[in-house]
Amino acid sequence: MSFCNSSWDVKIYIVTWNVSTKFPENISLNKLLGLENRPEQDTHLPDFFVIGLQEVNAQPQNTLFNLFKDDLWTQKFKEVLKERDYVVIKTEQMQGLLLSVFARRKHLLHLRQVETEYTRTGLGGIWGNKGAVSIRLNVYGSSICLVNSHLPAHDHMLEERISDYERIVQEQKFHIKAKESIFDHDYVFWFGDLNFRLTGEATTSADEIRAMVARDELKQLIEKDQLLLVRREGRAFQKLQERLPQFPPTFKFEHGTSEYDMKRRPAWTDRILYAVNENNYRNVRLTVEQTSYKSHPSYSISDHKPVTSEFTLKISRKSQYNAEHFRKYHNNRLSYKLAMANNTDIHSFDDIVADLTDGQVYEDTTERTITFRPIDLWLVGEPNTIEYVIPTGFEESNADWIGIYRENFTSLSEYLAYEYTETYKDKQHQLNEQQIQHLQNTRTVQLTFSENVSLPLGERYQLLYFQSTGTRGVTGLVGISEPFAVEKRCPSPSFDDID
Repeated sequence: MSFCNSSWDVKIYIVTWNVSTKFPENISLNKLLGLENRPEQDTHLPDFFVIGLQEVNAQPQNTLFNLFKDDLWTQKFKEVLKERDYVVIKTEQMQGLLLSVFARRKHLLHLRQVETEYTRTGLGGIWGNKGAVSIRLNVYGSSICLVNSHLPAHDHMLEERISDYERIVQEQKFHIKAKESIFDHDYVFWFGDLNFRLTGEATTSADEIRAMVARDELKQLIEKDQLLLVRREGRAFQKLQERLPQFPPTFKFEHGTSEYDMKRRPAWTDRILYAVNENNYRNVRLTVEQTSYKSHPSYSISDHKPVTSEFTLKISRKSQYNAEHFRKYHNNRLSYKLAMANNTDIHSFDDIVADLTDGQVYEDTTERTITFRPIDLWLVGEPNTIEYVIPTGFEESNADWIGIYRENFTSLSEYLAYEYTETYKDKQHQLNEQQIQHLQNTRTVQLTFSENVSLPLGERYQLLYFQSTGTRGVTGLVGISEPFAVEKRCPSPSFDDID
């Protein structure tokens, strides 16, 4: 991620791959992820990796295994990316659909309001072999929605693919104000095995398609692409953009080879599309640049070839005003609007600002982070008093929680134990004026993790503070302590121990 005086860039690398129920055995993922063989050789790492897989092996025994550990594919990607200091932010799985987001560790405190959603469309909506899983999050104040979907197969199922797309758009609802639906977000990335085929089934055979690919007649062939046609007609995916594939069709191949399986007509089933709401805010302009879009034919464990794309998300200032200046600038107009509020739909300051500007004001709230006081020593199984400072404007909740992690954790789901915090407001009636003044920004919390929690001595740990709304796991990491050691107090000698 790069910054300048008036803009910032975020680089995202997206992978989509139908893995055809195969396991990631004896394969290297480095080339797929654009990585070198050794971490020190990597010179241009993205800020985020987004991995969308379809047809992950979802047999009952594997589903049970995944309740206690990451699925084998997530483990495989994690092994590669942890060496580059990436952390799993969130993983969502619905049967064979799997979506994971990895972020470089330096960005962890700048992510907010992470939430997942899913939609089943198989068997009329009761089966999850088809549908979509999504992860939405705020990154440095900008909202991003990531959708991994698997739509109905076969040439003649075009109408069903369109219907499933519409169902996903209508049914996926998030719990973030003004960002409830997929296309409310600043940036949308929609990818997966979309299963769109080539028109002309009666006139263009599988052999003819293969011959056109061999002659590098991809431009003529892509004009028959169903996805391109329905977008042009405004029937589906019309809000999204796509750089037309300049790589050969990614389906269907003989397993273990790069030879097309002539039982099916080759097609570009595996796609990555995007959308940006450039004018969501009055004071900034949002843009996205797609810097690569390619397939990876050397991977042959599946009948699909994986597809990747890299994007650079840009936010540029459109005016000289930051949020505070903006508020001051409009202060002289505020009184009039407040006076009129009882007779309008204006109910808050944000509503007034939106009414004054015909749009939202972009503001990065991720600088509001919790600061932990240094922890000299942690005693296992005993009450430990910690202290942290909250920033001005930070909203505490009874659903906020603090987890204990190993140093250099590789996933936000790897907490060893956690406890909910108690907001200072709940305790104010017990405190005197001096204590209340101290609590305006400083919190003192007593945490006791059970002796049954595995905290091996000799290792170092960190506390992580999560801000949570308490609604379906909407959460964000807002504080990380410095690493600290743990000790177990020696027991007092008994009478029998005394000579």
